[in-house]
Amino acid sequence: MVIDKEPQTEILYMHDARMSPCPALLAAFQQVIAMFIGCITPALIFISAVQMDEATQNYLISMSLVTAGLGTFLQARRFGWIGSGLLSVNGTSFAYLDLLLRAGSEGGLALACGMALAAVPLQFVLAFFLPSLRRIFPPIVAGIVVLLIGLTLIPVAGYYITAGADSGWTWSQKLLVAGSVAAVLILTQVLGKPLLRVAGPLLAIGVGYLLAAIMGLLSWPESTNTAFLVLPQPLYAGLAFKWDLLLPFGIIYLVSSIEAIGDLTATASLSGLKTTGNDFWKRLRGGIFSDAITTTIAAMISVFPTATFSQNNGVIQLTGIGARQVGYYIAAILIVAGLIPQTGIFFSMMPKPVLGGATLVMFGLIAGAGFRLINQDKLGNQEVLIIAVSLGMAFGIPTQENFVDSLPSVLAGILGSSVATGGLTAVLICLIYRRPKTELEEDILER
Repeated sequence: MVIDKEPQTEILYMHDARMSPCPALLAAFQQVIAMFIGCITPALIFISAVQMDEATQNYLISMSLVTAGLGTFLQARRFGWIGSGLLSVNGTSFAYLDLLLRAGSEGGLALACGMALAAVPLQFVLAFFLPSLRRIFPPIVAGIVVLLIGLTLIPVAGYYITAGADSGWTWSQKLLVAGSVAAVLILTQVLGKPLLRVAGPLLAIGVGYLLAAIMGLLSWPESTNTAFLVLPQPLYAGLAFKWDLLLPFGIIYLVSSIEAIGDLTATASLSGLKTTGNDFWKRLRGGIFSDAITTTIAAMISVFPTATFSQNNGVIQLTGIGARQVGYYIAAILIVAGLIPQTGIFFSMMPKPVLGGATLVMFGLIAGAGFRLINQDKLGNQEVLIIAVSLGMAFGIPTQENFVDSLPSVLAGILGSSVATGGLTAVLICLIYRRPKTELEEDILER
């Protein structure tokens, strides 16, 4: 989460620039390609882990795209206090996936969405304290949590490659398909071609589908859904609540807000805007508000929390297009794709080895992004201690299932999650080491 004082990148279209429809649409498709697979992957993982009917599976995938489009539109349009007025692409966040899977195993989709809704007020509150939040919690906190997210999800990818495959797959077919998907994704990242890197996840999954089809292991499901459109339905799966999961979800909302500060700051800088002053902090506050509102709507229609997608800043840097007008086109593409039933059907039939091969690399990249965040600041004794204790707590306690089960439900809710345990530990140690106020007066939000 590096904060630049002045814009560093030459930009072709600044944030308020007007573009003709064709270039804007092309730029929007580039942004969508970069985030599409990442946006629907949490839903794909969830429907593979939690039992639900075919209609609910398709609905969850489709509505993940619709809420991503809504969030991107709110960010770009900026309605008063809502939105950053930037080309900030939103989508379903991996940060919550570990807790969503846990809630799903205990109470299904209703509990997962209910807990997301119950904890989201914290994000509204945090939006008023962003300068203090950035000062008290350095990038190392977000880095530790992102690292833990990646490390805890990698075994999930391994499960889908091996034991998670559907019956009828041999071990050689599993490894061939998953290995091919992973290899294509790795090649797109190491060849150094920017556009190829952006399209890597889609290309890799396309190869996986093709191999599965050639082997005769892919078939279009006989869906009973004849609806012309998939429309959002309030409380589609209902809502449920458990006290012991509230604090863990709150911790992730805190870390997600810290991450959003870095993402939105980078977007502002790449779009030709200053990253100091009152207007800058108002943009950040609006961006956090937008995330919170989108997540609230998502939970109400039985979809998962959203957040800013940092990888899309790379597309802005690649294309030189930071015009928020492009965000309107991105929103339209995502919403239309989500409303079409065939989108959800197509991705819900993804073979598990294909999903496993792609997520094996993607979750590894998430862990790598955590390392990068940790290394943004010089690592002294204090930082090394934070890392050591946080990782020790994250993997020392939650892995002892018998001990966790014997704890009171509130404690078990926290200590049963490696991400929540490690994140809370990092937050508490940072509070102990809290630094004195050093921010300039101009960097404080007007109340």
